[in-house]
Amino acid sequence: MSRLLFAAAALSSFLLSPGHAQSSFTPAPQGEDILQKARDWQVAPNPKPPAEFRAGHVILRKLGKDTLRAKPDGFELTLPSGAPVTTPAVYDGKVFSSGGFHSKEFYAADAKTGQLVWRLDLDDDGPSSAACDAGRCAFNTESCTLFVVDANTGKQVWSLWLGDPLTSAPAIADGRVYTSYPARGHPSASHVLAAFDLQTGTILWQRWIDSDIQSAPVVAEGKVYASTFGGSVYQLDPKTGEFLSAHQSRATSAPTIAGGDIHYSTRADKAGGGAQEALATRKGQAERKLQEKDAKYLDEETQQRAAYAGQAKSLDAMNGFAGGAPVSANTTAAKGNIGKGSVSSMQSHQGSRVLSFEEDLVAAMGDEIVSTHNKTGKTRWTRKIDGDMGKLGGALVTAPAAAGGAIFVGTTAGEVWRLDPKSGEVAQRWTVGGPVRSQPVIEGGWIYVGTENGRLVGIDTKNPEFTGWAAWGGDAARTGVYQAKK
Repeated sequence: MSRLLFAAAALSSFLLSPGHAQSSFTPAPQGEDILQKARDWQVAPNPKPPAEFRAGHVILRKLGKDTLRAKPDGFELTLPSGAPVTTPAVYDGKVFSSGGFHSKEFYAADAKTGQLVWRLDLDDDGPSSAACDAGRCAFNTESCTLFVVDANTGKQVWSLWLGDPLTSAPAIADGRVYTSYPARGHPSASHVLAAFDLQTGTILWQRWIDSDIQSAPVVAEGKVYASTFGGSVYQLDPKTGEFLSAHQSRATSAPTIAGGDIHYSTRADKAGGGAQEALATRKGQAERKLQEKDAKYLDEETQQRAAYAGQAKSLDAMNGFAGGAPVSANTTAAKGNIGKGSVSSMQSHQGSRVLSFEEDLVAAMGDEIVSTHNKTGKTRWTRKIDGDMGKLGGALVTAPAAAGGAIFVGTTAGEVWRLDPKSGEVAQRWTVGGPVRSQPVIEGGWIYVGTENGRLVGIDTKNPEFTGWAAWGGDAARTGVYQAKK
């Protein structure tokens, strides 16, 4: 069945069924402790999350049709879709990549040559950034399915059609896969956060949450964390799924956890003013805000007029959403918080995600990279990025990555930068042939990045110390923390 026919049949059933309305979640006041609310969402008379899912399918394809170009400092792999390619993942000598938002392809290439090792045809489009561990790679597709495949062969291990659309990527830690998906019937929650056994796909636990997860769940310091598009920040027990804390923080990025502190970006609007963003650190019930600034990149009206919004709508239409994102995506929560409301822009959202770099917190906030001393709250340095956010849309620079004592970012001007962490000065630049909106990864002396025009680029830095940031968030658990090797 085609996606459009399936969607029509599903919508008909949806509208005729009792309790069909999508959650009309209204955020609690900013800063409110919502732990008891989150716990109450899980019990009767509220429904249980759906627990039966059909399998997806993959087909190993013959290699070919892709353009591999060797370069003096690496390689460039041009993928057939020409669509935005999100952050790749490096594992066991291979680099794993989506074929692009409106593709139904997923790739594994040799990490040093770019030669394809295997290539998958999927029955769904829009593969997310992958997480790889214990011989497995997990990724979502926008149109509905969590896939787990053998990292060496590409053979499907298991898959589950969870719901349409999926706008986050999975995380892996301690033999569990964590991801989120839409589900109907709950009066206050539109999505579910769930844990699955990595090897079997067995559901370990499921929990209702107010809206979809920004970027990916995060597993750190023995807990699972998630920020939702509705702005909530949750902490759960990874084994049981018990909610340990929950706050309405108006979070605009996935959290980063270091030393028990939860760091995230947040809306910091003032009465009568425009959109503003700050970096926030939460310790228990106390929240501290740093680096408050104007944030056109979060303002809904500004973003809906920008070129990026038009590109996102076009990408959505290619994936069967010509009429806009479906109600199941709960775009109302995303628009009000991050200014984005298309499936493609929600899936690609990486926000001002905080990098914990030794004693500093580093974040790319729209058109500026800022470094703050964690203990004192004093600004270390700032690095302004040239460009018109109002015209272009989104942020001009990606969330930062770190390896070998350096910081790396990609830019919409089509470059990857290496920054000096002490000064913020640009120490080195590489041109990659297309705008970059997704975090680069650094492993084995190489940088890997996906571009908005369908390229997977590998850059040989010739420096083996640049290693250790192998996936979005640094690792399969998406931790976002860098510590120099001692």
